[in-house]
Amino acid sequence: MICIYDKKGFQPLITVAGDRLVGADLSGQQLNEANLVEHDLSEANLQNTSFVQADFRIAKLVNTDFRNADLTGVDFSHAILDGAQLQGAILVGTKFFYVDLTRLNLDKVDMSQAQVLI
Repeated sequence: MICIYDKKGFQPLITVAGDRLVGADLSGQQLNEANLVEHDLSEANLQNTSFVQADFRIAKLVNTDFRNADLTGVDFSHAILDGAQLQGAILVGTKFFYVDLTRLNLDKVDMSQAQVLI
C-alpha cells in the first residue's frame, strides 16, 4: 500500500493498493496539496484530478495523463514530463523550473502566470 500525504506530511489524502504508482488510476480524485516529490507516476491516469498547490518536484511523469486536471500552483521543478498529456489542464501559476517542455503539447493549455526557468 502507498499512502499519499499532504505537503506537511500529516494528512493522508489517499491510499493506493500496490507497491508503486506507475500506471495507477487516480482519475477524478481531490489531491490538493499532495506531496508527490520524487514519486514515479509514469503512465498514470490523472485525468480530471484536482492537484491545486501539489508538489511534483523531481517526479517522473513520463506519458502521464493530466488531461483536464487542475494543476493550479503545482510545482513541477526538475520533474520529467516527457510525453505527458496536458490537454485541457489548468496550469495557472504552475512552476516549471528546469523542466524540458519541448516534448509536451501545450496547445490550448492555460499557462497564465506560469513560471518557467530553463
